[in-house]
Amino acid sequence: MLSISCTDIAKRYIKEILFRDFNYTFTANNKYVLLGANSSGKSTLLKILGGAIAPTKGVVSYSETTPPNELFSFCSPEMHLLDDFTVEELFHLHFQFKTKKISMEEQWKCSGLQPFLNKKFVELSSGLKNKVKLSLALYTAAPALLLDEPCTNFDAENAAWYTNTVQELCQDQLIIVASNQEIEYTYCTEKIHLQHYKPQSI
Repeated sequence: MLSISCTDIAKRYIKEILFRDFNYTFTANNKYVLLGANSSGKSTLLKILGGAIAPTKGVVSYSETTPPNELFSFCSPEMHLLDDFTVEELFHLHFQFKTKKISMEEQWKCSGLQPFLNKKFVELSSGLKNKVKLSLALYTAAPALLLDEPCTNFDAENAAWYTNTVQELCQDQLIIVASNQEIEYTYCTEKIHLQHYKPQSI
């Protein structure tokens, strides 16, 4: 069972200190939210936890020896998918490398993406682009799910789909959400406020 241990984590960009002395252990199957104002370092910490970027100081360790790309399923507004691929092609490409929780046909039906399968990603609205990215993350079987502002550009119906999908398919995963919108983390039981780790210097 995956746990993520952070020891004395700090991150600095030039002279700006996002956080320091972050000591925390995220344990299997629990649901966490990283809280803070815009530019407080939520997205940065999420990337550090997933091994996408390195901290300025400190160590992140995992209880499993599996490579990070196999431990995590990830979604962020900053992610870029292949614009010239259709929605169907993106799903087929993604699941060449990842394990599905349910069949792709079930994914398309449950997400409401069936009418858009032949549309190129570049042709989609901002909300649909986010739904494709989030669907790929939610439907991937991985020990941990890392979500950065998962309901970006969503209306109420899509936000409800997100919450329901997490409740139905993601309960056996460690989930960490970076957010300042309550609708995105209603199911999280552990709250981490990054302002508690904002210093004056490293």
